[in-house]
Amino acid sequence: MTMLLRWLRLRSLRSRLLVGVVAVTAAGLLTADVVGVFALSSYLLKRTDTQVADALSSTLHKVRPDGSVQMGQSNDDLCAITVLGADGKVLHQYGAANGLPIPPLTTLTSLQTQHSPVTVSGGDDFRIVVGELPEGRHLMVSQSLRLSAATIYQLVAIEAVVTALALALAAVLALRVSRFVMRPLDRMTDTAELIADGEMSHRVQVDGSPTEVARLGNSLNQMLGRLEHSFTSRQAAEDGLRQFVADASHELRTPLTSITGYAQLVRHGALNDPEALADAMRRVEDEAKRMAALVDELLLLARLDQGRPLESSPVDLVALAETAVGDARAADCARTVRLVADDGDHVVLGDRARLHQLLANLLANVRAHTPPGTPAEVRISRDGEHEVIDVVDEGPGISAEQRDKVFERFFRGDASRSRAVGALADGSGLGLSIVAAIAAAHGGHAGVKPNEHGAWLRVTLPATVAGTAADRALTRQEVPSVL
Repeated sequence: MTMLLRWLRLRSLRSRLLVGVVAVTAAGLLTADVVGVFALSSYLLKRTDTQVADALSSTLHKVRPDGSVQMGQSNDDLCAITVLGADGKVLHQYGAANGLPIPPLTTLTSLQTQHSPVTVSGGDDFRIVVGELPEGRHLMVSQSLRLSAATIYQLVAIEAVVTALALALAAVLALRVSRFVMRPLDRMTDTAELIADGEMSHRVQVDGSPTEVARLGNSLNQMLGRLEHSFTSRQAAEDGLRQFVADASHELRTPLTSITGYAQLVRHGALNDPEALADAMRRVEDEAKRMAALVDELLLLARLDQGRPLESSPVDLVALAETAVGDARAADCARTVRLVADDGDHVVLGDRARLHQLLANLLANVRAHTPPGTPAEVRISRDGEHEVIDVVDEGPGISAEQRDKVFERFFRGDASRSRAVGALADGSGLGLSIVAAIAAAHGGHAGVKPNEHGAWLRVTLPATVAGTAADRALTRQEVPSVL
């Protein structure tokens, strides 16, 4: 038994199911076989006892005074009739009595008073019963148990064949059922092996049946979907981080190179002229400010990428746009910047400072990538459940190839969208990336609209329920308009 349990522990689940089913079936069949044999044996013995008892009672009144018996045909083939004298010797014998042992006189006397059949053994086993006759004689009726034993042996042989066939059939059925039951688990195993090899897109094939295996498959598919999403997101984040670090290093290299160059000139005494020295210090200061601005932008993008919570308060986009437009006019007096707002309130929940930076970056992009004096227009409108901010200029525009890239970090357009080569070189390439990140942090989206003349940048933000007049007045007081 211990060896069987140890073997089962080492085998597969399919083998355990097969062995378990066959073992349970064998136990049931063997139990039924044993019960059947004992039941038949008991039945045959009782039937034999009834026959010899009936034969004894029917024969007692047929014995003649000389000890002979008037035999009938009904008993010829069933029982043997033996008449014994008072001394226990056989006087007359009828029927199949070959091999019948004659019990001793004392036993005959005891059986005569017992009136119940007993088994005696000779060549065969016999069932005998003894009755009392006049003058101390005895009448013994016997029946061989050979036919009963043959019947039992035949039953055992039939049961053995049937049991063997039943076990074979049970094994075949158990094997088929185990294969059917284990097929979904095999598919899960194959899928797990593929996923272990890096193929994260594979899923477990699940049928529509409400079985435990189907529920397990659905749960595994949900888990695999989350894992694939997590791995994909992590891979994308790692790729983005590597690209981001590489781009940031490249952007910081230029000002650092300039600062290092001027520092070496000063150290070697190459700048003896006070004006040249002052110009070098000014350039060093400009490059340091440029690096500081770049680092600030990188830190802002990092905070937005981490999903840190922003301040949330009602913000009037019209008032905010008035401030940004006023700042843009002050920064470039030669440029016409118009603000067009649809009727009604345009209020969103968000971080006022970040939304102001979003508008400022959009207008700074216009100044950086359009010729001097190019007019621009800021439009505030409502589109269903979204507030829309459009910044449109009449500059060179954005080519179709660049529309999907303008919001990428450190992306710079071609020289045709810059006022000068210097303007192109001074840009960090993070302005529109910050616009997209701020919009996403507010649940919105930034994109480029096709436009025949100039560039058209659009930002959509989730709108709130129209604010009250007091809310709008308060918002306008907090962000004064510069016109």
